[in-house]
Amino acid sequence: MKCWIHASEIVTGEGIRKKDGIRPLDADMGRIPDGAIVVDTARAKNRIEWVGPTSKLPREYRRLPKKSHIDLEKKSLIMPGMIDAHTHTVFAGDRADEFARRAAGTTYEEIRKEGGGIQKTMRATREASPKSLLQKAISRVEEMSALGVRTVEIKTGYGLDLNSELKCLRVIQQLKKHFSRSAVKGRPEVEIIATYLGAHDVPPERTRAEYLEEILSGHLPFMVQKKLADHCDIFVDQGYFDVRDAEKLLGEAKRLGLGIKIHADELGNTEATAAAVRLGALSADHLLKISDAGIAALAKSQTVGVLLPGTAFYLRAPYAPARRLIDAGARVAIATDFNPGSCMCLSLPMMMTLGALYMGMSRAEIFAAVTYNAARALGISNRKGTLLPNESYDGVVLPIQKFEEMYYRFGWTGLSV
Repeated sequence: MKCWIHASEIVTGEGIRKKDGIRPLDADMGRIPDGAIVVDTARAKNRIEWVGPTSKLPREYRRLPKKSHIDLEKKSLIMPGMIDAHTHTVFAGDRADEFARRAAGTTYEEIRKEGGGIQKTMRATREASPKSLLQKAISRVEEMSALGVRTVEIKTGYGLDLNSELKCLRVIQQLKKHFSRSAVKGRPEVEIIATYLGAHDVPPERTRAEYLEEILSGHLPFMVQKKLADHCDIFVDQGYFDVRDAEKLLGEAKRLGLGIKIHADELGNTEATAAAVRLGALSADHLLKISDAGIAALAKSQTVGVLLPGTAFYLRAPYAPARRLIDAGARVAIATDFNPGSCMCLSLPMMMTLGALYMGMSRAEIFAAVTYNAARALGISNRKGTLLPNESYDGVVLPIQKFEEMYYRFGWTGLSV
């Protein structure tokens, strides 16, 4: 049994779960000043026994052995472990030269037409050994973990052929084992979610139709048989894949038992968000160019809008309309989109800062976006996203006194415990 006492505050998210992530308000955050939480560590999933003010801690828990009590002296807060619901953590190489060119005025699409962009990372990733990919990915996840992240979704998409995509998926499986509870030695457990994104771009040796058929007949069946992926994603946008491609691919992925997601309406409006809703996708991600019809569809659905403000910042593009989405009743999550081309940033708190300053999001909306709604975007909200009695404990202790400090101190290094 473990009992944390005198946390500066515990943020449970109780009201956000009750409202299923829709239009969260400050009162829904479940903030408990001078809080305490009791966790039964003998149970397989570390069940939360009690949470509330330290002054009201039941006598039975006050009588626990002294070694079971951890006094935070009102210097640290406890909140649900944050969830980064959209990353591309496994890749080789970099695109620093392209960043310098884009900063000087060259567009993302101009660089792509020259063989840069995703294709450049594809070449580096194909050449990289599994060991080198794993080592780089471990250091990246460790950096996220230090900031309070306890769940990371990792997409493939830089192999773009069967062997290379499978190589990346197997690296993700190794990451799962490395950061699992059974492997943890003095460091926090981090859950890794694997998403297959073979349809990230079209490899130069295939036409779009040929590659899509290769995915449908070869990639998907094999990875499902080997249990290498949890979800399947596709990049639907101008110059990439279209809605009909998404319907074919995600329909088959869903039939095979995978969760489905769509990169939607980022570079242009293709009504991919509405397609995500029709297909029953867990999430539609990006949404920089979402239409009024897309907003209305998302608001009436169970699909989560995953917003990636770091990408808009990095590309100097207009931000996704978070305010309109939330006010309409859509569930909104925030993620880093960590990748080598359009957001080389591992900091989820930095994304929260951008959400506050440039997308008009309130503290409750930001909190929900990196906890419960992010869990919903990955299909794991039944077991993550809040800290309530009888739930599995997936919390994080952070060396700050108020939740707002997470994104007020932009660029901070974390050091979660």
